[in-house]
This record gives sequence, C-alpha cells and structure tokens, in this order.
Amino acid sequence: MLLAKDLKKLRFLIPNACTSFSLLLGLSSVFCAVKGNYSLAAWMILWSVLLDKLDGTMARIFNACSDFGVQFDSFADFVSFGFAPAALYLCALTDPEVAANLVHDKWIMASCGVYVVAVAVRLARFNIVTLPLSKNAFYGMPTTLMGAGLSSWFLTWQKFDLSVEWMSPMPFILLICAFAMISNVLLPKLKLRNSIPLNVFLFINVSFAYVAAPLQKFPEVLFLQAVMYMIIGSIWYFFVPPKVEEEQAQSDIGEEELIPLDAGPSI
Repeated sequence: MLLAKDLKKLRFLIPNACTSFSLLLGLSSVFCAVKGNYSLAAWMILWSVLLDKLDGTMARIFNACSDFGVQFDSFADFVSFGFAPAALYLCALTDPEVAANLVHDKWIMASCGVYVVAVAVRLARFNIVTLPLSKNAFYGMPTTLMGAGLSSWFLTWQKFDLSVEWMSPMPFILLICAFAMISNVLLPKLKLRNSIPLNVFLFINVSFAYVAAPLQKFPEVLFLQAVMYMIIGSIWYFFVPPKVEEEQAQSDIGEEELIPLDAGPSI
C-alpha cells in the first residue's frame, strides 16, 4: 500500500524534472552570455522553450498537474524567458567586438530592464488571475514565445552575418515585446482542433522545432515560426474572437480527447 502511494508521488518528478532542466538551461544561458558565448546562450533559451512545452505535456500524460508545478514553472519561465534573453542582448549589444557604438549602453540597459519587469508582471498576473477565455487563448504574448523569437532572431542575425545595423532597433523592439506581453491581445493556444489539415500543419511545425533546435539548425525557420504565429494568431482572434460559450463547451471535453500541444502552464 505504501509502495503504491510512493509510486503515485513519483509521477510528479517527470514534469518537475523538465521544469528544473529548463530553469538550469536559462541560468546557463546567462552564464554563457556573460562569458561572450552568445550563440550557445541563444540556443539554450530555445532548448528551454522545448522543455517548457514538454513539462506540461508530461504533467497531463501522467496526471501530475499541481499548484506547485504551476508556480515552479513560473520561476523557470522568469529565468529562461525573462532574464536570459535580456542578458543575451545586454551583453552582446554592449560588447565592443560585437556591436561597437551601435546603441548607447543606457538605452539597451533600460529596455532590457523594462522587458524583465514585464515578464515578472505577466507571470505574477496570471498566477493569481483566471480570465474568461484562458483555456483556449493567451492574453498577451506568452513569455515562452517571446524568448523563442528573441533568441532565434539573434541566431539568424549571426548565421547570415548580417550587418550590425540590423540590431540597432533592438531597444525599441524589446519595449514592444514588453508591452505585448502585458497587453490583452488574444492569441490562440496551440491545441488540437476539429480541422485535420490544421492539426497536421501544427504537428509538422512543432516536430520540426523539436528536431531543429537540439541539432542547432535552421534558426531562421524557428524565427519565422514564432513571428508568423504571433502575427497570424493575433490577427485571427482580432477578426474572429473566441466566444465564452465555445470555451465552456471545449472545457467539458475530456483531456484524453483534447490534449493541447501547449499543455503546460506557460504564460
């Protein structure tokens, strides 16, 4: 009897292990950025994105969802998608060998600071507030998506050896990202839908990310995926907003019938 109870508790280790590794990758990314290894720092953020998605999926598969997991995931998100991207751009754009005299140090420091605060505000907000459409839609851009977009853009810039001027708008872009995260713009969650072609399309794109990122390949495609998701998703919900009644109807479907691709508590 005791053994069965202990085994039941062990199922929580799997999603929490994914969250732990995501947090440690975020911390390692900061360390690499400080040391000047910007490429590896950016890839580590992308690996954290994959683990962040995986922990929620594992939690649902093993019926290991918990309030602790939600809070733990938020701490990992703050490190991996808040602090780590800010450290990457702050270190890289103030490095004389990378972007000499590109932007004033104070501008990039201020924008990175605002970005980190916005991530903290978003995570704190959605840890205590449940909004009407939150089962099927994000309110504002999720931190995971912002981390993926910022890191994949940096890698794309490096891969194609673009001129340093391409990075000159980054302080402004970081401020836009900060505003987008704390806004109420609706973005559809990556979930299985009634459309088979759409589900196949989503599966192919998600699978591609889980292959390309570990192999450190095609950052430009990962960047386009993130940007297109933000643009198309927000435009779609702007013109065709979800209805609360539809949300309630979908929430009545069993989890075994409707398992979100974005199954984690990512916010």
